[in-house]
Amino acid sequence: MGLPGPTHHYSGLSSDNVASTLNRGSISNPRQAALQGLDLARLLNSLGIRAAILPPQLRPNLGLLRKHFSGNNESVILQASREAPALLESASSSSAMWVANAATVTPTIDSGDGKLHLTVANLFTNLHRRIEAEDTYRVLRSIFADVPGSMVHLPLSAAAGQRDEGAANHMRLSPTHSDKGLHVFVYGADGRALDPESARQTLSASRAVKNLHHISDEQACFIRQNPAVIKQGVFHNDVIGVSNGNVLLAHEEAYDRGRDSIETIEEAYSALHPGKALCSLVISERELSVEEAVHTYFFNSQIVTRPDGGMSLIAPIEVKEKYDGKALDVMERLCASPDNPIDEVHLADLRQSMRNGGGPACLRLRAAMNETQIAAMASSVNVLATDALLGSLTDIIESFYPEQLHPTDIGNPDLFHCCQHVLGELGRVMGLPLLISE
Repeated sequence: MGLPGPTHHYSGLSSDNVASTLNRGSISNPRQAALQGLDLARLLNSLGIRAAILPPQLRPNLGLLRKHFSGNNESVILQASREAPALLESASSSSAMWVANAATVTPTIDSGDGKLHLTVANLFTNLHRRIEAEDTYRVLRSIFADVPGSMVHLPLSAAAGQRDEGAANHMRLSPTHSDKGLHVFVYGADGRALDPESARQTLSASRAVKNLHHISDEQACFIRQNPAVIKQGVFHNDVIGVSNGNVLLAHEEAYDRGRDSIETIEEAYSALHPGKALCSLVISERELSVEEAVHTYFFNSQIVTRPDGGMSLIAPIEVKEKYDGKALDVMERLCASPDNPIDEVHLADLRQSMRNGGGPACLRLRAAMNETQIAAMASSVNVLATDALLGSLTDIIESFYPEQLHPTDIGNPDLFHCCQHVLGELGRVMGLPLLISE
């Protein structure tokens, strides 16, 4: 999961993201944002789920600012604050916390070459996300450097129209995480005249990732988002659908052919795993409208499989607080049904992230790894969310993160120095000495 940085602020940088737009200009709390993220990691640990932490990136991104201004670091930031405040806002975004956009992952069992593949997303649609790719690649290369059989690929070239948003537009379905999986690549644009302008993932990018990861044709399924729901604020698939193991939870309006698209996924799953049906949980417009789903982030929940085999749904607290708890009622009905393995709901307070448009699923990048790979990673870097690491990260956050931040505060060079110091401390604790780069 991703850790928010000290420059976490609300600038409304994604115009297609409803929450981000609604909260533009309000005061943020970077310290609380980071602590809420650690609380999510602790919740996962309590459920028997192993979590790893990805650190924030250095902000403002001086490489971006130096394309327009010159001088020392402080001078560049002050010039940008005076002459190009919108550019400074993009350069200061802490959106790398949403690691669902960091990469697309294919485990060893699914790749034709027997390797663990990660392709870093280029996030080309938005400038404040696009600048993440270089540092994400560098950090993931460091984390997986000693993991046997792993390959971290450079972001796709957007010059060929390959706009890639990572795992936020990708789902893996399998009887268990150690079985072969069906990779569902969800895209919003395929070159049609009617492609929504705000569509972020292209079919060409999804196909490129599939080929790069050596995924067989029978293990890949390409599904087009419903253009109508993209225009309603469904900027990623994980705003309208979520999966875990053999469970697919999606809205009936999520895909361009409605329930027929979901049947296509079911058929592909059954062909890959004969005699084992996919557990499809399709929420109707009557049960929960697209608007209600977007505002509560119902589908941006995390579904995890506990060691006892049951599944837990980790949902943002907004499902309880908005629309008189209508979304939570739907979740509780799902848990009460014996027809699916989800049997409990946990509400997570991620308000700081949610106000910028990112719920539990945005903060996670799932990587199915075997025990040898996990042990190798743990021996080289300190990113697994143990009690000791979470305690050290808490100390750093409480000692150095700002408690409050207005978007105009990002023009203060002292905030950049704070971010430098924080990343130095995080690099020392996590065994990632290369966190700071300009």
